[in-house]
Amino acid sequence: MVQVAYALREDQNSIFLLQDAGRHYDKYCQITVFGRNIIRPEFFRQYMYFAPFTGYNGKYRGGVTDIMMSIEDNSCVPTSNYVAVIDTEVEFRVTPSVIRQLSREHMPAWGIKPYLDYFSDRKSGILLFLRVYKVSKALPSAFLEKGSKGSSQVLKLYDLNGEELIFSTDVLEPVISDNKFSYLKDEILHLLKVENALLALYESTDSGLQSLQERVIADREIQGTKDRWNNRHLQWVDADEDELEDFDMAQLDYESIYQEVLEISPGMKDVIDYVRNIQAARLGEYDYYLKDIHTDSPNKEFAENRLFDMSMRASVKSALYHYKKTGVDIEDTFQEACIGIIMATRKYNDNVMGLFPSYVSMWMRQVMDRNASPYDRNMRIPVHYREHIHQVMQLLFDGCQCDDINEMDNCELYSALMKYAGCNTTQEAYHWISILRPSESIEDILEDPLREEFLKDTDYENRFDEWIDINDRKVIRDAINTLSEREQKILIRRYGFDGYPLTSLEGIGRTIGITRERVRQIEVKALTKVLKYCYQQRFISREQYLSVLTEDNTGNVKLKGKYQRKKEDTSKKRKPTK
Repeated sequence: MVQVAYALREDQNSIFLLQDAGRHYDKYCQITVFGRNIIRPEFFRQYMYFAPFTGYNGKYRGGVTDIMMSIEDNSCVPTSNYVAVIDTEVEFRVTPSVIRQLSREHMPAWGIKPYLDYFSDRKSGILLFLRVYKVSKALPSAFLEKGSKGSSQVLKLYDLNGEELIFSTDVLEPVISDNKFSYLKDEILHLLKVENALLALYESTDSGLQSLQERVIADREIQGTKDRWNNRHLQWVDADEDELEDFDMAQLDYESIYQEVLEISPGMKDVIDYVRNIQAARLGEYDYYLKDIHTDSPNKEFAENRLFDMSMRASVKSALYHYKKTGVDIEDTFQEACIGIIMATRKYNDNVMGLFPSYVSMWMRQVMDRNASPYDRNMRIPVHYREHIHQVMQLLFDGCQCDDINEMDNCELYSALMKYAGCNTTQEAYHWISILRPSESIEDILEDPLREEFLKDTDYENRFDEWIDINDRKVIRDAINTLSEREQKILIRRYGFDGYPLTSLEGIGRTIGITRERVRQIEVKALTKVLKYCYQQRFISREQYLSVLTEDNTGNVKLKGKYQRKKEDTSKKRKPTK
């Protein structure tokens, strides 16, 4: 008689091959299963029932093998009841070569791709060698219901009242002999050694379990999880309800993150207070509520809100990181991060590999990079090009030892780009300056009278000044007298006739009561009339006249400007139509 208090969760097809022991498929006798996390020594020498993945949760996804199709087509089910005991735990380096050989020769229920996807975010994995025994009693599936809400590989058994359960049964016999198990085990270990993939071996001896315990303690100290919850594998259990309510899986100091955010943006105090009061996610809670969402459960709305709340702390952390990286307003980045949570909740499904928190983090980064970029000013910059911009910015920060390139003038920025960012030509440096420098609003320029020279085209004014200096001023006076009263006021004040000082467009506009742009338009028309009068009186030559004005076939004339010349040049480049 043995006492069983735990269950080992594994894929359904793998469980069948473990229990079958080569009776239906004599070529394959599976004795191993994969794991992502180290199984602690207290679970060695423990009899554990098998708990298959069902419904929404699953260990492997994608890919179909001949063995899997045969098991499903023949509706193969165990004919007896079985338990497993962990004999040896191996930590190995995950490589395609190792996974390929294990899947082909020793673990054929799945192909190489599902196994590699299972270890997609890990450089090393766990291989458990299991001794499987036939027992006399079957375990009611209801005893696995509470423990199966989590995602751990080892579950605790509970009765219908939610109390811990120890199930008694008689062990009849092992499914394979000791000699055969040792032979298969040595064969797999030899494979790992040949591939240089064997990292550590922990057997169920006293010395082996002592080494495993030291490995677990060292891992906790390295990862900063020395004080983490000791019974993490027990899923929402092994604690009183009051204690469980306050349990937090996260290992980050979120309070320091909140304080840093408040120092940057005090206006987010209400948001931070709300996030502080959110109950932290418990182990397995994500899977539990995702199932409600994707099965259209009556609790779907509550599950969506709970998932959003559980992810808000991560959104604060991601927003702070994005703010430090790009300088974008932290309130904007936080809003985009929250949008990423909503997108992740809607798009997460059975085909997504990895855990939901990792999937949410990916969506938050993607949405923030797309919608909260510091470089999207007057044009939309592709996402992939922004990474190139970040690299150039980092080179400038490291080389110039500065935190803000906006404090540098264009000459300093040009020199830094040529020296530190690898710009080989002047044109390339100017290109980066145009991207890194924030564009100025036209309204800001218009409001500054000292910066008027950035907007106006002074070609015609300079030439008109030359005619005033060269020709008789009496002729200019006669030409001005032909203008309307408002046109005369504008030219007299603009060019300093009759003792008036030279006045800006804005100053003339305030005097007359019109905008500076309207003053400029009237000035252009008045100058056109004056130059035409001077040409008619033969005080300027036709060449001088045409250098400033253009005349069409109908006799209409107007000042040449930058736009007119650009339009003429563009028309010359057009290809003739057939």
